Amino acid sequence: MSIPYIKPGLSFIFVILVMLFCRDTVHAQYQFDRKAVEISNMGLSITNVGTLGRPNVRNQPTGLPSMEFPRGSGTEHLFEAGIWLGARVEGSIRVSTAAVTHPAGYDTGTPGFEFTNDGRVVAERSTLVDSDAFATNAISHQDLLAFFTDSSRVVNNIPIPGHEQPLYADVALESYNWNFGFAEGLSILRYDITNRSNDVWEDFYVGMYSDMVVRNVNTTLDTGSDFFNKGGFGYLDEDGREDGGDHLYALYVFDLGSTDDPSFNTYAASVVLGAEYRGVEFHPRYEDLYQEELMDMGLQAPSVHPSFWLYSAGSGDFSRPADDLDRYNRMAQPWPMHRYRDRLKTDGLNSEGNYIQLHSIGPFPSVEPDSTVTVYFAFVAAPKPDEYQGIQGKRHDNAESRIHLVETIDWAFRIFEGQYDTLSGERNRYLVPEPPDVPRMRVELEEGTAVVYWDNRAEFTVDPISGEMDFAGYRVYRSKLGDDLRGALSDRQLIREFDTKDSPIGYNTGFDEVLIPDGPVRFPGDDTDYWYRLPIEGMLSGWQYSFSVTAFDWGGEGVGSLESSQTANAVYVFPGTTPNVNLEEPVGVYPNPYRINASWDGGTPFTRKLTFFNLPPNAELIIYTLAGEIVAKKTHHSETYQGDIRWFNDLSGNPRVMSGGEHHWDLLSDANQDLTTGLYLYTVKDLDSGNVQRGRFAIIK
Repeated sequence: MSIPYIKPGLSFIFVILVMLFCRDTVHAQYQFDRKAVEISNMGLSITNVGTLGRPNVRNQPTGLPSMEFPRGSGTEHLFEAGIWLGARVEGSIRVSTAAVTHPAGYDTGTPGFEFTNDGRVVAERSTLVDSDAFATNAISHQDLLAFFTDSSRVVNNIPIPGHEQPLYADVALESYNWNFGFAEGLSILRYDITNRSNDVWEDFYVGMYSDMVVRNVNTTLDTGSDFFNKGGFGYLDEDGREDGGDHLYALYVFDLGSTDDPSFNTYAASVVLGAEYRGVEFHPRYEDLYQEELMDMGLQAPSVHPSFWLYSAGSGDFSRPADDLDRYNRMAQPWPMHRYRDRLKTDGLNSEGNYIQLHSIGPFPSVEPDSTVTVYFAFVAAPKPDEYQGIQGKRHDNAESRIHLVETIDWAFRIFEGQYDTLSGERNRYLVPEPPDVPRMRVELEEGTAVVYWDNRAEFTVDPISGEMDFAGYRVYRSKLGDDLRGALSDRQLIREFDTKDSPIGYNTGFDEVLIPDGPVRFPGDDTDYWYRLPIEGMLSGWQYSFSVTAFDWGGEGVGSLESSQTANAVYVFPGTTPNVNLEEPVGVYPNPYRINASWDGGTPFTRKLTFFNLPPNAELIIYTLAGEIVAKKTHHSETYQGDIRWFNDLSGNPRVMSGGEHHWDLLSDANQDLTTGLYLYTVKDLDSGNVQRGRFAIIK
């Protein structure tokens, strides 16, 4: 853009000041923001520029997840995603894209990333009364709200290449998430898309671009393209192909070809749930229900279909769309899925499965200025059954291996559809039978024993459909040793169940065994009344355990018993020695000698864990070479210590319960160097008493 010549003087200075102020204002208005779902077991990130996921999660696994499931496992399912909008405007094709194929993902001003924001960050609200984000207008346990537009052709003074003709679309995105057990692996996305131009959008399409890939960022050794090219892909279409279930409209992906990654085997899927157009449910799934309304309006149900192309070097049907016309045609024209169904499922075995996916719905025949089209998507993740876990299980994709995926997709539709109110004649979305409230829970550690406490609020939950208090009992879950190493801490095993003596399900055990005899107890800084107590013995030092307590109900007509989430109150527990006051007990280290790798270590030099035990409440720990050179210094405070090495970031979750008398070290020097084989010395100083103990340990590689 050229700047007109202005004569020197006060007017020139004034113009320069105005230009500087305007430039700063632009910077202040635009603000990139990203937040992630925390309430469920799937950590999907959304941004205020229309993208989903966190593209750098592979290289920077700490921080927000991209589309992690189970949450805290490191198993990711998405590089990046975002909506595409396309229409005919005055005879020409215009397409605006939130995300396109780019090796680094979103970057300000990069071609194809054509949505910006007005400075509003991602907002949050919740239906949970004890949430800081509680709001009476919330839809779910965690709503994430973002607003963005394609109207700006320049962002932060950077022109967006190829974005000279926007649609002038304002988009309001609402993400709905629940901590129900049946909703732990799904997020419903509502897009309200408003035409802010003076022109009519003809033959309008909405697409969901996604680069889904299922890999564990903590345990895989693959880098670069090898990380992405092992995928297997499929589509559960309107014909219920492959016994996948009727009318699911689900494009799914799984880890097909990796052989170095023992992580938890899962599926990911994008689902086109529905749309609202001119007051009508506009989706082929509901064509029969709304056929009369559609005919009266001269409409027919839109089409929903997937499309694929190779990340690079594609040709023919697999060529990457290069411009707006190509992108529009990808949304508008059915892709020959029947021709390539088998290829999509096998290419990952040969490291050729790096496919990009597009899921689209349309056409919406005519979108007038200031009118809004609403489109609903869901992102879903689910585990493969136990018999399809392990390296060999990755290669299987059939009706049995997809059973949990189909169940979760069915729940996404069920939640989306809600209940039909016969009095008002309107659908009450998101209204479904609910399990009892999640019990509040805590774990206290004694040596060799974890004591699980929980409250009784679940017993007074009223189901929104039946209007009854149908609480039936509690279940206590614990992870298995080593589940953290394969990213499956949330795959907890049922260890105890207690239910009401008059329950129509369960064992009618009653609660006498766990009911605290003298009434509820409280803990310092915690105002919860804990009514139940269950000690669990035989806890092994050095290992991580995950505990949760759920509540379940009786169920009802047409609905089985519903159970609260195992993830919502999960606690991560590290048994070990309690604080050693005044160093009255000998300090030690385990395993000693340390052999690469210890049983609980991760698969990289950055996820090793050596443990010092019998430490005082406040201590200074120093590690030396035999020559007296200081290798590392650590400070231990039992009240605040939560693990300060990468092992905890990659292989654990929050909240954590530590024993207090142990401190973990990653065998890296303060200069971040990996220690060699040899004998090392250490000192532990009690910072309260001044007492000191010394010891030694060996490293064997």
